Amino acid sequence: MASLNIAKMVLDKDSWENIPPMVFKSFQTTNTNMNAIKKWADFYESRAKSQTDFLGKMEEKLMSVEQSLANVQERMASGEQNLAGESAAVRQQALTCAHTFQRMEKCLAVVFSQIGQTFGLQIDCLETNPGAVEGDHTDAVPEAEPPSQNGVAMMETSVLGLERELETLNTAFERWRAGQALDQERHVSLQTSIQELHQACQQSEEKISSCQETLEEHSRGNETLSGSLAETQAAVQELHSTRVQHEDVETAVQRKGEELELQQRTTYQQMERLGRRIEDHVSEVQKLVSDMGRQTDDKVEDYRSQVAKMVEGHMNPLNAYLNTMHVKTDVIRVDLDKLRDQAPTLVSSIQEIMKKLEELQQAHETKASELHESMDDMKINMVDNVDRHDGQHEQLSKAMQDMSDALDLRLKAITEFADKTSESLEVVKREDLSGLARELLFLDQKVAKWVHSNPLPAKISEARLYSLEARLADEMDARIAFESKVQRGMQSPRRLTGQSEDLVLPQLQLSQESFGPGYAKNGPPSGRRRLSRDLRM
Repeated sequence: MASLNIAKMVLDKDSWENIPPMVFKSFQTTNTNMNAIKKWADFYESRAKSQTDFLGKMEEKLMSVEQSLANVQERMASGEQNLAGESAAVRQQALTCAHTFQRMEKCLAVVFSQIGQTFGLQIDCLETNPGAVEGDHTDAVPEAEPPSQNGVAMMETSVLGLERELETLNTAFERWRAGQALDQERHVSLQTSIQELHQACQQSEEKISSCQETLEEHSRGNETLSGSLAETQAAVQELHSTRVQHEDVETAVQRKGEELELQQRTTYQQMERLGRRIEDHVSEVQKLVSDMGRQTDDKVEDYRSQVAKMVEGHMNPLNAYLNTMHVKTDVIRVDLDKLRDQAPTLVSSIQEIMKKLEELQQAHETKASELHESMDDMKINMVDNVDRHDGQHEQLSKAMQDMSDALDLRLKAITEFADKTSESLEVVKREDLSGLARELLFLDQKVAKWVHSNPLPAKISEARLYSLEARLADEMDARIAFESKVQRGMQSPRRLTGQSEDLVLPQLQLSQESFGPGYAKNGPPSGRRRLSRDLRM
């Protein structure tokens, strides 16, 4: 301790030669006790310093733990924000894909309805399809959807609707093939009737010219039909080439859908006009056939000779035209076969896209569930760590406070005890030792006078013995007084600290051998009485 300065006591034999052994031993014991007290004080001072350093380290650790907890909380908050953003983005992507498939479904439904109307089958795709989107709301994806609406469910509904429409389209194609077979039969019967008409009768040049004009109109109608079919095929191929794009699928599908709708409306109008013209032409042909049948019976004989001549002149162009019509019909049939072959490819590509979307949805759901589980575990661990660190911090704070209070009390008691000890030592040094020195000096002078006195030359040895016994008696009295004062000064620290064994100076055991011959423990020395008797004599 800084306030406890104990002076070093020199205990060499040369300086303490004339001091009694008991006094010398007492001072040796006192010096040993002072050294032990100093070591004990130094030990507790170093212990207090180590406790202070430990407290500083613990405070630094607590500050680092608090900082790490704050960092972890910030990371948790950022992770929650990122997770919420990813969930919203995934949900927005699913809804966007669902609405995109709804738009594709609407476009395909329009295509199927137009194709069905073309082949004579009414397909109400827009009315029966639950996944279709009506009005102008297809241009924008809604920002706020109800919780019950799911993009995957919407896409599944759209795909089911497309499958139903494909079945309806297959039915339409079957009906179209049946109608085509009927048309072929009618065409064969028409060829047979034309051959019979050519063999039976021969029309006039005006009727033939009118028939030629009618056939030319029919060829123009077929050319218009072939052009419409080519446009439809190009539109379907364009739709097939731009069916799915990950970056700008919405704009591309919308643009192609509008173009396809415009082309379909144009094709539908042309097909309606062509159908009306074909019906008018068929009715006119039927009327003409009936008229020709009636007129043929009347004019067979008149035109028999003319038919042979006219057939030779006009059958060659007619055969060429019919061959051309057969070639065009074959081309149209090939185009329709290609369109029918492309339809399953489109369906398979749509199914592949649906599978990929399902896989992406499952991957996103798995990732989101893993993130939620990890965040929950991290929250639980963080709460446990915070509670544990709070408890440990409170326990450490209480323990450090208790240790600090106990150390303050012990240091205060040690300080008081050291002050009292130093005061008692100073008192002993000032009073007792000075008094002892004076008494010894006085005794030496008195003995010297007795020794140098002329009337008593024979009593020198006895006087020396008396002086030695007197010095021993005075030393014993001074020692007893010193021990009593030291014991009185050590009572209060013993009561405060409760550790009397470590603080009490060792006491010398006073036995009968410690006193000189003729001295009792508490009685006057016999040598002094004997010397006084000798002097009186």
